[in-house]
Amino acid sequence: MTILSQAMDNQTVNWSERFGALEMEAAQSRARLLIIPKRVLNVVKRSNQKPIRLAMTLIETIVSITIIGILAAILVPAVQAARESARKTQCQNNLKQIALAAHAFHNANNELPSFYNGTMLSYPLQEWDLFHMHSWRVSLLPYIEQSALRDSVAWNAFATAAENKPVATTVVSTYVCPSGMSPSENLGWGLMHAATKLPATSLTDADRYQVVRSDYDAMAGIIVLPNDLPNSESQYDTKYIRWGVWGWPKFANNLISGEVLIRYRAGTFKDISDGVSNTIMFVERGGRPIHLVNGRPKIDIYNPNADYRGQVGWSASNSIARSVNGHKIGVNEDNEAGVYSTHPGGAFVAIADGSVTFLPDSTDFKTLAQMFGRSDGER
Repeated sequence: MTILSQAMDNQTVNWSERFGALEMEAAQSRARLLIIPKRVLNVVKRSNQKPIRLAMTLIETIVSITIIGILAAILVPAVQAARESARKTQCQNNLKQIALAAHAFHNANNELPSFYNGTMLSYPLQEWDLFHMHSWRVSLLPYIEQSALRDSVAWNAFATAAENKPVATTVVSTYVCPSGMSPSENLGWGLMHAATKLPATSLTDADRYQVVRSDYDAMAGIIVLPNDLPNSESQYDTKYIRWGVWGWPKFANNLISGEVLIRYRAGTFKDISDGVSNTIMFVERGGRPIHLVNGRPKIDIYNPNADYRGQVGWSASNSIARSVNGHKIGVNEDNEAGVYSTHPGGAFVAIADGSVTFLPDSTDFKTLAQMFGRSDGER
């Protein structure tokens, strides 16, 4: 009995162990079924989220455009102002180089360059002749590192003649303000010397010459008229001109327009009794080949294209009448009759001592007249 009981007890223990093992395996199986794979969880999580947007809303677009517009409104004027400042500096340097070149020429020749150069004509000169001689700028070429260009000039031909076209159409950067239009794309033109008396209806392209402009000029003086000019007198009478540093012209009947130039003597610094530090030598005269008045082309029935009616080219001379500042013409008012630039607010002038100063638009005419006159006793 004891042996039987013991055997039964052993069998019971074995069954219990087996049953316990089975229960444990079943429990583990149930636990494995409850474990959810991570990728399934991710799918479930994404399914509960909002859809991903691939573009901006209308409001966001408007806000972005507004911000960009504000930034552009701030930055673009600043960039333009910086560029104009750089151009003004270059323009000032150009005038400085021209003034120093004039001093170097004076040191070598004991006089300033003549307004009229060349061997094709002799005095007296008709007014039309004065637009075709070689200018003072050609004489200064060796002093601005352009000796080769000067050596290529045909001095026995007019500056506007075909022989000198390669010179006349060459851009000399020192004579061009960077604030102006492209000099090579905006050429000036005029009638050949031989076409002076031809009727307008018979003119052809062969009767015209083309030239590269200069934005700087040597003004011969300034016209200062009395308050009541007598009807019998002309505003071009030499007694109404305060002559500058550029010499001593002598005209028939003392009229700078409509009469012949009998003789001309180049100026010297000794002629300036008012002092070289008080007298204008060079000025800006920008905007050519367009005639500009207060910033706009001057168009009328006689000049529908607003062509500049003086000499445009840097290599050709200008008449005295077109080289004096007009009566009551201030800074940046009229580029045919006065100091004129494409800079806002004023224009540069070179003083006879070699310095360069900026004259504001507000410069009154009396001050301007005092600065032009070489020996009027006003400083």
